[in-house]
Amino acid sequence: MNVSIVLDTSAVLAYASLDGVAVGELIYTVQESGAMVGIPALVLVDAWPELDDAQRAIVTDLYSQDGGPVVVLPLDETAVPPVSALAGQVGHATAHVVASILAHGESTLATYEPGRVKGLVDPYDVLELS
Repeated sequence: MNVSIVLDTSAVLAYASLDGVAVGELIYTVQESGAMVGIPALVLVDAWPELDDAQRAIVTDLYSQDGGPVVVLPLDETAVPPVSALAGQVGHATAHVVASILAHGESTLATYEPGRVKGLVDPYDVLELS
């Protein structure tokens, strides 16, 4: 699976709120290139309480399309150690984002809050959305 972009909580919340078009355009661009967009499972857990029913439907549709460009990145046994090592410092969702970026090698983080990963992810692997 070629995950080229990883979305964090800020990107998922913006997409769900239809706040700007940056995330949607990015997903389309990634899909056109034949790659995938990943959403770490803990990002969904983090975002869910902040979403209303309509926004939850938008997010669910985003990752549940068969053959769609967005996949949920699981918190599997290989991700537990790096996520738990960072969780106390940056929270569970951001820790899962960082672990996902590192696990997928050439992935880029798409975020509205780049400061949350400062010093944890190479700055060249962070795309600040606006």
